[in-house]
Amino acid sequence: MKRILFFATILSIFGARYAVLQAQDFIVPEEVWYHTEVMGSNYHGYVFNKEWDVDILVENQDGRFTPDDIDIAKAEKLMQKKLAYLNRNHENQEGMCPIIDEHIRKYTRQYVGFTDINGAKIIWINCVWDDKMQKQLSQDIVRTSGGCGHYWSIKVNLDTEKVYGLEVNESGDVKYIPRNKKPGPRISKPKNSHKVQRIRKTGIMHDPNEVTF
Repeated sequence: MKRILFFATILSIFGARYAVLQAQDFIVPEEVWYHTEVMGSNYHGYVFNKEWDVDILVENQDGRFTPDDIDIAKAEKLMQKKLAYLNRNHENQEGMCPIIDEHIRKYTRQYVGFTDINGAKIIWINCVWDDKMQKQLSQDIVRTSGGCGHYWSIKVNLDTEKVYGLEVNESGDVKYIPRNKKPGPRISKPKNSHKVQRIRKTGIMHDPNEVTF
């Protein structure tokens, strides 16, 4: 009887381990996905992998790269430091349209990395303040017309530290611009209901004094 109980116990242990291994098969690592959610003390957004097909170009473009946490932190710090000056004319931000540098925390970002012919890394940052768009922002690049200061984009050269190419949508009703290219390949989500943790906190600006640029 003791021998039967012993084997039953062994089988139950191996069965439990097998079940855990099966469950782990449904936990998708970050590298599998073509975008990664990132979060800092005053920004939140999605980094799109270099393989993700986009219909955006930068000057003297030579290739693509996938920004890492350090790249995003540096791009945000440079952009937020220089945005008020670059936006000094408040183009397309009249009346009820928000002044973008005064509401920087409100925008969800999309980050796409490029390289130029000199080997410099450039990050295109797409900024959207629209609660209805949160799901779409994590799935594909969102381009719109209209909506004024709720939609804007900018470029940051990480090597030269130049921030340029600020574009703020014109006023009027928001219209979504169809993509010229199909989104890049995406691996299907597992059928299991496990919630995948894909948020990376970059850890920039823990010191409150660094929040003011």
